[in-house]
Amino acid sequence: MLITIDDSFRLLSQHLRDLTSSHRILAATANRPYALALASLFALQGDEQTCPLLGIASTRMEALSCLDGTCEPVLAFVSQHLDDCRGLDLVADLKERSVPESPIATVLTLKGTDPTLMREALASASDVVLVRPSLDLISIAHAMQAVRAGERFVDPLIPHALHHRDPRQADALSARERMVLKLLCDGLTNKQIADELMIAETTARGHVQSIMRKLSVKDRTAAAVEAIRRNWVN
Repeated sequence: MLITIDDSFRLLSQHLRDLTSSHRILAATANRPYALALASLFALQGDEQTCPLLGIASTRMEALSCLDGTCEPVLAFVSQHLDDCRGLDLVADLKERSVPESPIATVLTLKGTDPTLMREALASASDVVLVRPSLDLISIAHAMQAVRAGERFVDPLIPHALHHRDPRQADALSARERMVLKLLCDGLTNKQIADELMIAETTARGHVQSIMRKLSVKDRTAAAVEAIRRNWVN
C-alpha cells in the first residue's frame, strides 16, 4: 500500500492529536511489528512527560494490568489475536472495566473477512470494528472521528461482505465433511470412508449426502467433479 502525505494523512494526524490529548492509549496484539508501529506512532504524539501510551500488551493479563491506576479515558487498539486469547474476549473484558468517569473505547481489527467472526464482532461492544484487507488512512480517520464523537464505526466492507457472499460458499463444508470429500474424490466407498475415519457407515453416508446437497449435485461423481472445480479439494 502506497502512503503519501496528503489530506487524508493530515486528517488522521489531527484526529490522533485530538484523541491523545484526551485519552491514554493501549495496544493489545500478538503482532509484534504492528505493536512497534503503534508504539512509535503514539510516542510521537507527546513528550517524555506527556506520552499518551499506557503500554503495548500481547496477553490479556498484560493488557488489563496496564489499566491499573488509570483514571483517564482510554482508547484501546485490539487485534483479532493475542498470545493467550481472542481480541473479542479482551474487548469484553475492557468494556466490563469501562465506567463513565474513565470510559474505555475499543478499536477491534479483524485479520480477514470470516463471516462468523464479523458477525460476532458486530454483536460485540467494540466502538470500532475494522478489517485489515480494507484498512486505509481515510477509514482509520473516520473511525477516530467516530470515537471522538462517541459514535460507533463499522468498516463498510463488513456489511458488504456479509450481504454479498458467493452463494456457492454460503453452506461451507464442516471440517469432517472436507475429510469425507477428499476421500470421496479419491474414489473410496462409504464403507471405506467409514473405516478410514473410524466412524459408522451410516454416518459416512450422511456426510456424503450433506456434501452433495451443499454442492447441488445428485451423485458422488458429480460431487467430486464440482468440488475439484471449486478448489474445495487439492
